[in-house]
Amino acid sequence: MDKRAQLGIIEFKFFFYGLLFGIAVALVLVLLGAKGVLPFQIPLVCG
Repeated sequence: MDKRAQLGIIEFKFFFYGLLFGIAVALVLVLLGAKGVLPFQIPLVCG
């Protein structure tokens, strides 16, 4: 197997995990901001 192919798979794995983690954190922040737990809101999402 080529080394470059292995590197691409590893980079895709990091990208995918980072994307999932980022979406989960963003969702939690939006929900906490909408409930009034956090002192700030994200205006594009919360209105």
